[in-house]
Amino acid sequence: MATGAGIAGGGDHDALRREVATLIERLDRRPLPRHLDERFARLVEAQKQLHDAGLAVVAWPERFGGRGFGPAEAAVVAGALGRAGTPETINFVALEVVAPALLRYATEEQLARWLPPMGPAEEVWCQLFSEPDAGSDLTSLRTRAVRDGDDWLVTGSKVWCTWGQFAHRGLLLARTGSVESRHKGISAFVVDMHAPGIDVRPLTTMTGISEFAEVHFEQARVPGSDLVGDVDGGWLVALEMLSAERGPYAVRRASVLQGALVALHAEIQARSEASPNAALGTTSGLRRRIVDATIAMELLERRISQVVRQLEQGLAIGAEAAVTKMLLTRAEQHVFAACQEALGLPGVAWVGEEHPWVEAFLYSRAASIYGGTEQIQRNTIGERLLGLPREPQSS
Repeated sequence: MATGAGIAGGGDHDALRREVATLIERLDRRPLPRHLDERFARLVEAQKQLHDAGLAVVAWPERFGGRGFGPAEAAVVAGALGRAGTPETINFVALEVVAPALLRYATEEQLARWLPPMGPAEEVWCQLFSEPDAGSDLTSLRTRAVRDGDDWLVTGSKVWCTWGQFAHRGLLLARTGSVESRHKGISAFVVDMHAPGIDVRPLTTMTGISEFAEVHFEQARVPGSDLVGDVDGGWLVALEMLSAERGPYAVRRASVLQGALVALHAEIQARSEASPNAALGTTSGLRRRIVDATIAMELLERRISQVVRQLEQGLAIGAEAAVTKMLLTRAEQHVFAACQEALGLPGVAWVGEEHPWVEAFLYSRAASIYGGTEQIQRNTIGERLLGLPREPQSS
């Protein structure tokens, strides 16, 4: 099992690791509350502590609250936090996905408005991409933005918006060209989630948590000053966000999975020492699960190391992002399947609140759908990396 220095390991960042270790000692490490409002408040407080310690956005420019570090330092922080089992930042959509695109395509005035409140989670963001009838095929989205003087009026629906009911702002993709224009007729906007004409409806998943929401727009007014990039240029913004989702964010998520696998081994070891004759941890089914999870994590860590090197060199992740997504999905599902099986009966039937590993297992089932389905990733790898013929379009 890969339990050494881990992702972005090495001895060049010892001082930074000590900073993170000091912060981790101060964080609230109790399991997250089941009540959604309490969970959200705990996560906001954790991110504020991270930001106050100067560790929330280390790779951002200093003028926006960062420290001007590079991708390697950001990976060191993400890796240490993930392996320690700390909660993921509540504003990860803003920090890891939206901000990289804004830093490339937004104006300096827009950046000054939007970035500083992200770090301490004073303003939480959501991503408004997927639609009920579009899913992973963003080129078929139908939410439309129509000019009205200097502003835009938006009508349509979005779905699977993480923390949408708590979000202050969202990065929206809307069609400003014809349906036939596909990716060439899409624009990106930042929307105020509390503006008139926006209706947010929480969605409860099988984890029992309403982490997602669907969002409906009915002639919602968006100021022209909140257009990101050029009119009909939203596809470039979307590609930058998807690249970030499989770049910096993937580093953090991989570290979370690595931490879960280490915790699983520690739990089994502790139980075996307490009851040497116990069968727990020695069944062939569980052993297979752990072997599968360990192999999946080893492959993912090798890929993440490549991602970090690419980011350090300023190279675009490109179509290889699909490989990262597939490896991340497989690792997540294998790791939490092993965790869930190790629980035994409490993993499938429990009294009161379930073990956190149960929630993680249930959540992992959707990993092959959210953020781009497995089929989309396979098509991207086949067509853009392997040069295979494009899949025929169904009539």
